[in-house]
Amino acid sequence: MGYVIQHSHNFVSYETQNLIKKATFHPVVSGLRLKTIIAVLALVIIVVSVGLLLTLANVPGAPRQSSVTIQDMSGRSIVLSLPVSRVVILNSYWNEIASTLGVSEKIVGIDKYTLSSVYVPKVVKERPVVGDLFSGVNLETILSLKPDAVIMDFGYGKTADIVKSLESIGVPVICMYSNNFNDQLNAIRLLGKVFGVEARADSLINFLEIRHSIIVATASKIPDSERPTVLLCRVEKDGLLTAYANSTWGKIVEDIGGINIALRNSPNQAWPKINLETLLAWDPEIIIIVGYDNLGIQSQLDLIMKSSVWNNLKAVKESRVYTVLIGSRTEGAYLDWGPRMLIGEMKLAKIVQPKYFGDLNVDVVSDMLFSTYYTQ
Repeated sequence: MGYVIQHSHNFVSYETQNLIKKATFHPVVSGLRLKTIIAVLALVIIVVSVGLLLTLANVPGAPRQSSVTIQDMSGRSIVLSLPVSRVVILNSYWNEIASTLGVSEKIVGIDKYTLSSVYVPKVVKERPVVGDLFSGVNLETILSLKPDAVIMDFGYGKTADIVKSLESIGVPVICMYSNNFNDQLNAIRLLGKVFGVEARADSLINFLEIRHSIIVATASKIPDSERPTVLLCRVEKDGLLTAYANSTWGKIVEDIGGINIALRNSPNQAWPKINLETLLAWDPEIIIIVGYDNLGIQSQLDLIMKSSVWNNLKAVKESRVYTVLIGSRTEGAYLDWGPRMLIGEMKLAKIVQPKYFGDLNVDVVSDMLFSTYYTQ
């Protein structure tokens, strides 16, 4: 229902004006009666004013805020006035998701790592930098931005101290987390609620979930005899390897029909370190080396070339060593937290199970994702 507000400086009715005139210009009116009339007039003015305020409060399109209790991804209960209108976000991928939800203008502060993301809009990267989760944040800067909440990861670096400090000065903190693909969907759903854009969030979730579910369903039917052992890793300068085991990306290997050899051997570790002796013992059928940029990947390949151990691996002998870009520093890097993870998953599926996923059209899905959700 629409409301029409008539603006006027005269909130007193014609009949009331006549009463005023009679009370003012006729000496026969007693002092007691005059006081009664004035009291009535005061009451009328109050009623009219309250009615006007209520009408204004119900104008269609006017923002409404209500205090609600939400549960963040750490299991904490936070009381917020929703939707929020000013937030500080301390991770590039949560900034990326918020931007895909169309709320870039509500981001008033960022962490320093967001600056290097090629997938976060320029307008967001121009926001004040308040620090990061490893070296700490500037509380005075955050307070000066008057955020309704701070959105950030938890469980590593200085996150525990940062949460404690922010809450001690009255700034609500929403802790985020991701250890698998479904966590990503839940994160998008939570941010949709926080920003009041549930419909947009549901649309993005449906886009990702439908395609992810098809991949998982297809992989579930692959016989065990056709599931190769896979090592997803980074080659470090000290000769050790960082493997992706019980982590978001590590679990993708299992989702697409591979056997994550690091996960099977180190089920309680996200990124175990392994030496060359362990690598030889595992002897994976497929090795996927990941890096944040092409230069970093080439540096890893150079380290491999210097080691005679790698030549004894089955994956090397059969030319089944691959490289994949990760993170958000380089165009074409898709394996990361956020909506792009779907594209990264599709690329891995084509590597690990070409027989079952060779016809996946990654470019078409990528174009659909970016044209629909990354245009701001």
